[in-house]
Amino acid sequence: MTLLGVDQVSHRYPTSTAVLPALNDVSLEVEPDSVTAIVGESGCGKTTLGRMITGLLKPTDGRMLFQDKDIWQLSRSDWNRYRRAVQIIQQDPYASLNPGLSVRETLRPGLLHHKIVPRREVQAEILRLLDLVGLDADEAFLRRFPHQLSGGQRQRLAVARAVSLRPELVVADEPTSMLDVSIRVAVLDLLLSLRAEQGLSYVFISHDFGVVRYIARGGKIIVMFFGVIVEEGPAEQVIQQPRHPYSYLLLEAIPVPDPRTARRRRNEIATEAIDDRADQPPAETGCIFSNRCPFVEDACRKTRPPMVEVAPGHQAACLFPERVPQLSGVVPVDTHV
Repeated sequence: MTLLGVDQVSHRYPTSTAVLPALNDVSLEVEPDSVTAIVGESGCGKTTLGRMITGLLKPTDGRMLFQDKDIWQLSRSDWNRYRRAVQIIQQDPYASLNPGLSVRETLRPGLLHHKIVPRREVQAEILRLLDLVGLDADEAFLRRFPHQLSGGQRQRLAVARAVSLRPELVVADEPTSMLDVSIRVAVLDLLLSLRAEQGLSYVFISHDFGVVRYIARGGKIIVMFFGVIVEEGPAEQVIQQPRHPYSYLLLEAIPVPDPRTARRRRNEIATEAIDDRADQPPAETGCIFSNRCPFVEDACRKTRPPMVEVAPGHQAACLFPERVPQLSGVVPVDTHV
């Protein structure tokens, strides 16, 4: 049974002048005990999709399925189970924690509400969670407030809050982007160890392929552009042999230490970036990437390319995937992510 299914989901945010499409006909599946990384630039709809997965936002169209059931059609008891089974780690540890709640009161309500352990064991469970995520498991630490914690400690507390309900799926929305470089790997290693110990599935949202390659080994990568999935496949395959021009340009933009490789990459593809969403053709009538693509043809502006299989388990929404060149140099597994 598929753990999570996103079935042709679209979402639009109304504004004072127009209705802004954030997602357009997005479909994906997340299997139990897996890592699915969603990659794309700011504004492509990654966080909107993550909020929908966790039930914080209802899609305009389409269905969000958890264990084959539409979450917006669940009974109250099934909804409570779903809300416990799917948790989120948000991007900013300085904003995601209530400044008026101590460490104890940050973790305690969820344990009580969902009856994770008997009331008399809540204190011991909180201390166990703190030890699990590498924080001080003592009474003095329980009395601290978020302003008394470092950024790394805050994010570890946010991780503890997410796993305290013993979820099946965790949405991690750029959980290391606000942290110092020196502690990013420690937080990623913590997430990987929790997955190994508890059999968690992750939907990991990021714009950084170095971070994604570190966390998604053995998993899959989904590349999004302006609310549309343009490529999907096994993590190493997408990174080493991208088959959509946008994926290629994202990977090509990653700095490499060899200047000769950097020069060769610059010469392989030249394209003019267009950053105005208004200049993009509607996804229904043409390729959403056509105004930036170096391989664009007239057909690209008239036909929305379907997702086609370019290798086993590897799909790309491109009419000419064979034109994407081999990437010069391999994206490193960044130990300073």
